[in-house]
Amino acid sequence: MSLDRQTLRKSLRLLRKQLSDTEQQHAADALQKEFLQALAPSLPTSANVALYLTNDGEISPSCICDWCWNNQISVYLPVLDGKALVFARYDEQSQWQKNSFGILEPVDLIPATGAEMDIVLMPLVGFDAQGGRLGMGGGFFDRTFENKAERTHLIGLAHDCQEVEQLPIESWDVPLSGILTPSRYITCSN
Repeated sequence: MSLDRQTLRKSLRLLRKQLSDTEQQHAADALQKEFLQALAPSLPTSANVALYLTNDGEISPSCICDWCWNNQISVYLPVLDGKALVFARYDEQSQWQKNSFGILEPVDLIPATGAEMDIVLMPLVGFDAQGGRLGMGGGFFDRTFENKAERTHLIGLAHDCQEVEQLPIESWDVPLSGILTPSRYITCSN
């Protein structure tokens, strides 16, 4: 791959930010349909699903979140815990605070660990069909899941325009279980 990670990150972030509000909404709706087909049937009734609030043109998991709430599935959001993440329960009664990056996080006095999640729907900047994930560069998800529990499935969410032929992968990059886009679900062999 001729592009370095920072250059690739910048160009892919620009691509997703250029999507209109209408394109973003259509993508979120299509993402939910793919989720319902590929992932929802295997979710246990008492599942813990982690997702994220959108930022910087990321594809929105809000329709998936609504579906989880309507089906009594517990929803969590990532919360900074030093250089890693814990997961705060998220519902309509959540109280909010800003983290050190100015991003809103729900307040949860007893947050869950990554090992307690069944599925973690993770944002990403870029991906390849082999399961490579390029994040924002902070390493929070990689540190959190470097010793991932077997029950926890890491699923990257992305717009189709964020796919590249092959990502430059580093030794610390935690492999994904799958990648979900508005047009398909890619099962990764990791």
